[in-house]
Amino acid sequence: MVDLMLRFGVMAVIAMGVLQDPTTSLPDAYKVQFENDHVRVVRVHYDAGAKLPEHTHPGGTTVYVYLNDSEGVVFSHVGGSNRAVTRPAVKAGAIRVASGPEEHHTAENTSSAPSDFLRVYFKTDDGGVKNLRQRLSPTEEFNNKQMRITRVTIQPGEKTLIEAKDHPALRITASRGMKQWTKLPEDFLRWLDKGTTEEFSAGGEFPIDIIRIDFLTKPK
Repeated sequence: MVDLMLRFGVMAVIAMGVLQDPTTSLPDAYKVQFENDHVRVVRVHYDAGAKLPEHTHPGGTTVYVYLNDSEGVVFSHVGGSNRAVTRPAVKAGAIRVASGPEEHHTAENTSSAPSDFLRVYFKTDDGGVKNLRQRLSPTEEFNNKQMRITRVTIQPGEKTLIEAKDHPALRITASRGMKQWTKLPEDFLRWLDKGTTEEFSAGGEFPIDIIRIDFLTKPK
């Protein structure tokens, strides 16, 4: 009887965790764009004035790529850390790198404009880097034992080779100088396995910014 109750208890905890996964419980705000054994990329959209109920994000390393200029969003953490944190205003193309424990929070976009960004969650070994907090402007790059973030801009009509020679990489593209990157082409995101090369061409009338994230460690 005890074993049966224990089993039901475990199933209830698992079910609760699934329900709190925002890609399941809040599909209008969180959509999986890509996933493999290295990374999970989730596209996030908060409507202006949106209030999202409690949900859970896994612990580990996450890179946030902001897709539009937007004001602060309030995250009210529950559980072990009962506190509200307001994300500062961000610019399209800015990046935040963070590592830490699992998060349980609600989210409120107090702005009159939407907020759009990518959550790039690493499934790879952190290389010993803990409690990382790093904000990058729309032009800054970053490097540590787990990742390398680089940028390149190409002009309309130009081509460039993106080579994942020594490590697999994630390529993200968007038109330069736009305050909002929410209308992205289908190929704005691409995974390159180690040893592969992509020839990328810049179509349209605007320069293209390419954000490249190299994964320097193996999946856990």
